[in-house]
Amino acid sequence: MQRLALFAFASVGVLACGDASPPTATDPAPHFAKSELGVTVTSIGPAKGGSEAEDVNDAGLVVGSTGTLSVTPFRAFLWTPAQPRGTTGTLQDLGTLGGPGAHAKAVNNSGYVVGGSGDGAGVSRAFFWTQAGGMQDLGLAPGWTGGTAVDLDESGRVAGLAATDVGQRAALWTVSVNAAGAVQVLSRESLGTLPDGGSSAAFGMNNLAQVVGYAYYPASGPNRAVLWTRTPTGWMIEDLGVLPGDYASTAYGVNDQGQVVGVSMPQQGCFHAVLWTTQNGKLTGTRALEMPGGCPAEAWAINDQGQVVGRLRNNGKDEAGMWTLAADGSTTGIKSLGRLSSLAIGLSSTVGGLVEVVGLSRATNEDRATLWTVK
Repeated sequence: MQRLALFAFASVGVLACGDASPPTATDPAPHFAKSELGVTVTSIGPAKGGSEAEDVNDAGLVVGSTGTLSVTPFRAFLWTPAQPRGTTGTLQDLGTLGGPGAHAKAVNNSGYVVGGSGDGAGVSRAFFWTQAGGMQDLGLAPGWTGGTAVDLDESGRVAGLAATDVGQRAALWTVSVNAAGAVQVLSRESLGTLPDGGSSAAFGMNNLAQVVGYAYYPASGPNRAVLWTRTPTGWMIEDLGVLPGDYASTAYGVNDQGQVVGVSMPQQGCFHAVLWTTQNGKLTGTRALEMPGGCPAEAWAINDQGQVVGRLRNNGKDEAGMWTLAADGSTTGIKSLGRLSSLAIGLSSTVGGLVEVVGLSRATNEDRATLWTVK
């Protein structure tokens, strides 16, 4: 997955030869031209340098990163709209844990942010940021040599990745936050992997103690999309499989109904956006999302209203797109979000008839963090 490169442990502390200054609140935020009917497209990244947006909460707070892998260290940012769910706002640098760079990956409805940052020794660390307490290190469990946070729920669970002595593992931190914004880590856990499996990674979670990502089979080679569910006896892992004829898969998002989205991939050819339906942590169905312009297509996130965002092919070009699903998982609508080369990564709930979607668009020769407001 493209996102895998962004999650690589070294990337959160990338050393660079260029200007590593953080973004400022005075950076202009030019608007892209209006896109499809009912879609407003806003650039929220700084005017110079690359950027990408990763997540948005229901109040319209957006998190992401500025910088490029080869020129400047990534810097984690929080974009705060001037009014809830607005299209103008200010960009705030979230700092680091002592290294040159950081990624912000997710924000919840309390305004808490998680991601990864290098420390002063160059070790990748998962962070939890609060407005009052700033960026705080979630620490490492015994046997972990590095970590990064990828998603969080509304109750203090944080999912991500841990580097361990036996390979990369999906990880979970459970935290509490006091009135002063200070974070206390209550537990650190590895979520495990499939039987006879190798590395694993967590990319998304819901509010029901379910986490999605992939596990890797070392003998045969492919990634398999998986769902972890907490049970009274520990973490249950479910192999979600692939579409017929495909070889590998990865799950990126899960909602509170147990609907999981991601990609299914053949050994050669196009990615397919896929929806897995589950109940009580067990797979109940698999279907490809419709691809009106042909493959490839990717599904990256799903909200509780059954709206899915990712990338689809439209008139021969790859564009950010949104699928609307019925309760049974069938597609009732598909909307292109823009005419620029773009990718949608995260979305909010639908509030007041609007849903906000974030990701990146190609502007000149750089990716630019982008907010789509969709009616």
